Amino acid sequence: MFTSKDFPKVPTSLKPHITVDVEKYIHRQVRETGVDKAFSAERQHPIAMADLPSTRYSVTFAGIEPNSQGRNHRHTYHAISFITKGKGYVLIEGNKLNYEAGDIFEVPVWAWHQLHNPHDEPVEYITFENAPEMLNIGTALREEE
Repeated sequence: MFTSKDFPKVPTSLKPHITVDVEKYIHRQVRETGVDKAFSAERQHPIAMADLPSTRYSVTFAGIEPNSQGRNHRHTYHAISFITKGKGYVLIEGNKLNYEAGDIFEVPVWAWHQLHNPHDEPVEYITFENAPEMLNIGTALREEE
């Protein structure tokens, strides 16, 4: 089984298979045009989702307002987050990991986690998930407290 460190093993002799209009492979200004107000309200922090034809991966841009936190939740899909602005901490199954801009962290599948921002400046981050893949095979679940 391959992991993230196996990236150099990707072959270089494949030809791309483009199945949709090439313009669908870009979501312009996603932070303005991809905001999902209902999902943002449910999650208690702003979320903008990229609208791309990928059936395996999703990308979301999110933020945690100063002196607040997101909802405690867990899901059956992998999530890797890259902090682009600010600092705070994430609780993963009760374990505290401090983060700051430039850090990247992974949340294990089905682990309770919650992002916190105890500071006066906002936190912004990008999360990459395999949620579409799990939805397509019928095994995506999300639970929130």
